[in-house]
Amino acid sequence: MGRICFLLSTAVLHLLLSSVAQAQVGLPNYYEDHATTPGWKDYRALAERLDSLEAENSSLRSQVLSSNEADGAAILPVEYCAACNQLPCGCDRADNQCGWLNQLSAACKEGLSWNKGQLRIVPFGYFAADMIASEKAYTLLGGPLFLLPAVPPDIPDSRFTFTGQQTTLGANVTGPNLGDYESSAVAAFNFFGDRPVQNNPGVFFVLGYLQLQSDEWRFWGGQDADAIGRQNTNSPAWTSHKQSGNFGQIRPGFRAERTFLLDDDAVTSIYLGLTQQVVLDFIANPQVAGTDNGWPNIEFRCGLDLGTNNEGIRPVTIAVGGLIGETRAVDFTGQAKGNVSTTWAVIPELRLQLGRVGFHGEAFIGDAIGTYNAGIGQSLNIITDEAIYTVGGFGELFYELFSDLTIAVGYGIDDPRNSDLGPNQRSRNETYWTNAIWRLNDQWETRFEVARLETDWTAPSVGNKAMQYLVSVRYYF
Repeated sequence: MGRICFLLSTAVLHLLLSSVAQAQVGLPNYYEDHATTPGWKDYRALAERLDSLEAENSSLRSQVLSSNEADGAAILPVEYCAACNQLPCGCDRADNQCGWLNQLSAACKEGLSWNKGQLRIVPFGYFAADMIASEKAYTLLGGPLFLLPAVPPDIPDSRFTFTGQQTTLGANVTGPNLGDYESSAVAAFNFFGDRPVQNNPGVFFVLGYLQLQSDEWRFWGGQDADAIGRQNTNSPAWTSHKQSGNFGQIRPGFRAERTFLLDDDAVTSIYLGLTQQVVLDFIANPQVAGTDNGWPNIEFRCGLDLGTNNEGIRPVTIAVGGLIGETRAVDFTGQAKGNVSTTWAVIPELRLQLGRVGFHGEAFIGDAIGTYNAGIGQSLNIITDEAIYTVGGFGELFYELFSDLTIAVGYGIDDPRNSDLGPNQRSRNETYWTNAIWRLNDQWETRFEVARLETDWTAPSVGNKAMQYLVSVRYYF
């Protein structure tokens, strides 16, 4: 270092003296030959190295800026999650209504992403460890739906389950824009098996859809949560009180939604979808669910969101949805029978949040809607094959006690019309519950719930009642 400093000092002094001399005779110093100057070669080598490093730094700086500009166009938030009430950056808080899937956007999880050409792939999901204790036997061990018929009092019938099947793994893929539309796709799986009600663990296909989205339009096709009846409970169970007032299912189809910004504090939207009529994943007996009659279901929803926009959430949501289609009866082997029923439903929704206090809920009324987790999973009479008329809904009041602790109380009911039912069918399913969500940090979350579940059956089966205790520990990524 000392030698370099000496050489630099010598070279600088020589240049100054040379410049003065050249100024006197009018000769430009940069044309002179300095090869014989002491230390000149070492100085030139050092100067050339510094010039090279500066050029290299400039090139790297340009590449980084160019890459960041490209990334900014490619990292597109998934601004819609049916289960999460249109939250752009994920459902990591209790009041964001996310029960079925913690949907995350690419922008929120940029550090975990990787690129493939013009595509950006962002993994998301959570690992779960669940515990469920019940005084009586129930359907779907990984998440209660309804109680099985009562057994004689002298026969023990309590159940205790540990499971990790709720663990959900997925990826969000974003790509180049198509005109004014952002392109993306989502896929996710958990481990409830291809028919969850059979309690056989395995890979279960939760979501898989592609979409084009602009500021005003969204088009998507593939398998997604139902876009009608979008409210959800804070329950730790993956089933989240489905078939006990919580309407909706996971369903393939093609969908479109148009959003209208009325002003800064009011947004309305209109949704239209053509979807799969029958989804048997949560149907205990396909004979009472039927099959399609060669037509898709037509779904419609009109929603109004009011109040100040806070990261994609407004304090008031009012919506009404509906569907219409046809259901054909099948026998126990799955062969079609002659009876065809009209499937229809109307589903109003409401969500309110004022500071720390909030409420969300929905109601439904309709015929042959068992595959939407209404009618307690029953669409048709098991004997006559006629449609089952049912009403139901749920409401949940929640309060953010602390920034990391939310508590809630709720009630849900699904009540098919008894005269539409055959023997050994479920005639009423209702649940009272209280739960709490404790968020340790952005990754760790624990949910607790105590519930009272009652399922009534038509004769000769006997209704059943049970207390249930649920715990879910989750690690989000």
